[in-house]
Amino acid sequence: MAWAETVTALSAAVIAVMLVIAGTAMLFLFGELRRLASELRRLTGILDHDARPALLSIKSLVEDAGETVTLVKNEVDGFVGTSKGMRERVERVADSVEDRLLDLEALLDVVQDEFEGTALDIAAALRTTRRGGKLFRTMKRALVARRR
Repeated sequence: MAWAETVTALSAAVIAVMLVIAGTAMLFLFGELRRLASELRRLTGILDHDARPALLSIKSLVEDAGETVTLVKNEVDGFVGTSKGMRERVERVADSVEDRLLDLEALLDVVQDEFEGTALDIAAALRTTRRGGKLFRTMKRALVARRR
């Protein structure tokens, strides 16, 4: 069984060499990881230093924009309220004007009827006067002709 002990010894040596290689690789890997972690901390510090003021400015800008939107909304609501009130007043005035125009139309109808009635009365009076004048002229001629 000497060969079994030899194979076992060789296997143990190969395993030991593999463990040494793996350990060395792990040490190299851990060194790289430490270097990357250090670089990552440095980049995080730079980002924190440079980006924090920008983020604070953006936050302030968003808050200001929110306040501006609120102010604009309040102003628009005010304009809507004013517009609504003005529209209601204009509608009331239009209704009032319409009522007055209807009253004026009724008055003009009455005035027209009165004017037409008066015109007919004047025409009738003129006709009567003309007939009466003719009658007087005829009577005058008749009387003047008798006197002669």
